[in-house]
Amino acid sequence: LSEVGGEAVTVKSLIPLMSNPHLWQPTAAELSTVHTADVFVLSGLGLEAKFNENLDTLRSTGLAVGVLSDVLTEAEIIRPDGPAAPPDPHFWMNASLWAKAAGRAAEVLAAASPEAAAYFQDRAHDYSTQLEDQHRLMQGRFKELTPHARFLISSHDSLRYLAEAHDLSIRSMWNARGEDYPEEETKKTAAWAKEHQVKLLFRENLVGGENLLARMHDLSLPSSKVIISLSLTQPGTLMAGLSEGLDVGKYKSALKYTCEMIYSTLLTAK
Repeated sequence: LSEVGGEAVTVKSLIPLMSNPHLWQPTAAELSTVHTADVFVLSGLGLEAKFNENLDTLRSTGLAVGVLSDVLTEAEIIRPDGPAAPPDPHFWMNASLWAKAAGRAAEVLAAASPEAAAYFQDRAHDYSTQLEDQHRLMQGRFKELTPHARFLISSHDSLRYLAEAHDLSIRSMWNARGEDYPEEETKKTAAWAKEHQVKLLFRENLVGGENLLARMHDLSLPSSKVIISLSLTQPGTLMAGLSEGLDVGKYKSALKYTCEMIYSTLLTAK
């Protein structure tokens, strides 16, 4: 929203930094903050599940509510457990889909501030172009990987959109909420990891913690396997992947860093 809204908006995120949005429950104080806003925007697809029950109440007060995922087609939405199952909400892991969300953000903001509609549309177009350019760049890099170097395990089931965008195969240790899979599913993941000689474990700091080594043992993954740790952090935090000085506190750079680290590790893992 900040990228699209620029100086015309003041953006406040309700979900605290380093919190798991799947488990976040808004407090009374946070709900009262929403009522002071001109527009309330959600990512959607069930990510903010604990807030969904409040949406009708918010709309009844006249507050403009926008859902970014509304811009997606059904074909673009991943439903891991079948067509009638709940959607995977992590669509921002595909930069091309998030570029579409930027356009949706411009529409939502313009509805609240019609006088700035052209400003929002121009910024959304510029930002979407940057995201599409980055997406194509990373697609080119991932195409360099051999068919045998496209397998990884993530701690948190959040990389399906990234994997689909770049033709990777992925399974996870815990589901999107950080909960254990049934024992039979864990056994299937262990067999899959052994069959494909998985070289990479992608760890997200919000999920796993002290249980990580135990789960790696369950999956027959030795602790010497490569671990990439992704930290959600404040804007201005610079890290270097294949590119120097990436501000991982901002979406575009954080996703680029994630893609570069996964790509380079898969490329060199033995």
